[in-house]
Amino acid sequence: MYQRPDEPDGARHPLKAARQALGLSQIAYARLVAKTHDELGFGPMAVRNHHKVLRWESGGTAPEHTAQLAIARIHQVPEDEVSRLGWPHWLHLATDDATLLHQRLTPRSAIDALHTTARLTDESPRSYLAVTGPALGSQLRNVLTALDNPQPLPSRHGHCLTPDALAHVEARLEALELQEAGAQVTPAVLYFAARAEHRLITGLLTDGGYSRTTGARLLLLAARAAVLCAWLCGCLGEEARAERFSLAAIRAAAAAGAPRHVASYLPDLAFRHLLAGAPQDVLSLVTAARAIVRHPSPQLAAVLHTREAQAFARLGEDRAAGRALHRAAAALSDRHGSPDPFSVNVDETWLASAAGSVWLHLGRPGKALPHFAPLLDEGPAPHRPDPLSPYAARRLLSVVDTQLALGDLDAAAATAHRAIAFVGSLPPGLARQYRQRFASRAAEPVVRDLSQALSEQPGR
Repeated sequence: MYQRPDEPDGARHPLKAARQALGLSQIAYARLVAKTHDELGFGPMAVRNHHKVLRWESGGTAPEHTAQLAIARIHQVPEDEVSRLGWPHWLHLATDDATLLHQRLTPRSAIDALHTTARLTDESPRSYLAVTGPALGSQLRNVLTALDNPQPLPSRHGHCLTPDALAHVEARLEALELQEAGAQVTPAVLYFAARAEHRLITGLLTDGGYSRTTGARLLLLAARAAVLCAWLCGCLGEEARAERFSLAAIRAAAAAGAPRHVASYLPDLAFRHLLAGAPQDVLSLVTAARAIVRHPSPQLAAVLHTREAQAFARLGEDRAAGRALHRAAAALSDRHGSPDPFSVNVDETWLASAAGSVWLHLGRPGKALPHFAPLLDEGPAPHRPDPLSPYAARRLLSVVDTQLALGDLDAAAATAHRAIAFVGSLPPGLARQYRQRFASRAAEPVVRDLSQALSEQPGR
């Protein structure tokens, strides 16, 4: 299949990931499916070339049910899961994402999910979400069940963690969490540090000795580390990886019996589904968060209303989106007392930017652009946040989209240059996304200049 130069090299469909895990070419895989199909008594399948598997992996067509059963047999996926989850969702059970789809959410399965994300590498990126549609609905039900019927993590014999060691881990994690508001280092540096903490805590859950109380505390620390990794992956433009970290964080927080953590993590996962073009999934996640926390903080309430507005915008429901935005603004204006520690970045500037994305997706870029004004402030330095949020360069993508929708190519290119200046060197995933925005205008002089700047980025 032709792959655009600015698309990721990793698997873009779970079938491709499953096939590659077997080390088979498309034609060899097609022959294996045909052989298994016949052995199961479904009759012969014609295999002339690799095109059939190519179409399956591109998402152009889905295999017939009997062919899916043959594929499931090859990858040892139970037949009932094929029917329960549907194509292509059940295929994730044939990949290393399987631990993220456990039907039962227990402390043990939560640790398994943490291990899956701890093994994520930069060498094999994926550009699809692991849990969507019916599978997501099933996972949300599992989360609600786990919170309603908590199972304590059993104590574990081994070299016991000292209170001081645990306090040091928590202190390092808190220091990293504080960087969300603004950091002097790049998102990539923060991600490597957060990932190291995530791996350390996951290792302690597996190899350390602890009481039930300490185990629950470790699970919650692991959830915090995973959700921080998810947020930083978003800063890096790696949305699929961010989704997997979010899933692990939600499972760990649910297993630790921490409903407010779970409810606060769901909107971040919802954003990944929003970017993937799955607004119904976003609405499901918002509904689940509200079921978990009946009386959210003003900041969390504003985030949930905003995600709802963004989903309605993707669905083309103008009035519903507008009403949800109004509710978000009203919720944020009711802030009182201490800020919500789970929503440190949620303020009027955040809401304005989110509102801009809503109007953009409703096809009204002219109304969207003024909402992005705080992101384009060229005023004196005291009026600009210093240090910048690690998410600053990622957030400007919406500004570029709006300016391109208005036909202002020069302004869009200037915004892209601004994003590069923010971080000095765009991370690969983010550089790729900026290149994609301008690919259709590559012959324009202003885009050629930008392309040269982007070609110097590590994402080339």
